Amino acid sequence: MTRKTKNPTRSSGYVFVLSAVSIWAVSSGILVKLISVSAFTLYAVGAFWAILFLLIALAAKRKLVDLLSYPRKTLWLMLAVGLGVAINNGLFFTAIKTGTVANAVLTHYLAPLLVVLVFGPVILKEKITSRRIVLSAVGFLGLFVLIYPDLGRSVDPALIYGTLSAIFFAFHTSLEKMVTQTKIDSLSAVVYKNIVPLVVFLPFAIRSISAGISPDNWFWMTIWGILVLGVSFILYFQGIKRISAASASNLSYGEPIGAIALAAIFFREPVSLYTIIGGLLIIASGIGVVRARS
Repeated sequence: MTRKTKNPTRSSGYVFVLSAVSIWAVSSGILVKLISVSAFTLYAVGAFWAILFLLIALAAKRKLVDLLSYPRKTLWLMLAVGLGVAINNGLFFTAIKTGTVANAVLTHYLAPLLVVLVFGPVILKEKITSRRIVLSAVGFLGLFVLIYPDLGRSVDPALIYGTLSAIFFAFHTSLEKMVTQTKIDSLSAVVYKNIVPLVVFLPFAIRSISAGISPDNWFWMTIWGILVLGVSFILYFQGIKRISAASASNLSYGEPIGAIALAAIFFREPVSLYTIIGGLLIIASGIGVVRARS
């Protein structure tokens, strides 16, 4: 009886995505709490430092000239990813600002379901399987249980903005999967992924800089930009290149549970029974994705 051999390329894809998700959890659970500027300013300044870091890396690899050497179709596709990132984050930040964080996060993480059921099949021609649907639903159920105690009782604008952000989150994830099928270098791809958000959020950064930003904030924004918008985006690009967009999206459910765990450890934020149950469901969803090799 012959055993199935594991695909090392695909296995490394899960490692890359989980590494990126771990960095996002550190960002949400620790780094963002150390920075006291608006979310738009943080993203603009972070994108600037990420792009600078990436340009230095490309120069070191003698690939700086490659930024403008890719086919026009690839460049437009990558700029579309950047636009999706900008709109997604703009709507998500607005959801957090205008409503409850719980409602914003809950609706924002409709994205994996949208990738599995809508954008994956339509844009990427990925097959819809019952297993993928179940795993996505389990992950979303875990997120719902996780933040259930904080859900608002009245109609919350965050529900609208968060849902719209999920649509663009799923949209740019699917487009990025298309980009990985081209010959573009991961460093170049992430440069373009950050250019549009930088331009969109730059006015907010200029306003904050003119008002004055503390040295501590500058330090942590630099770290955040390089680590989150630079390193983690490279890892995610390498991961989604090797696995399906649906699998990568499902694994992103690990971000909120990781962030909550880190906040509990470093800032002594309380962990309830809802947190434990929701976290276990999210972890079960992630493990199911990895084992499925979908």
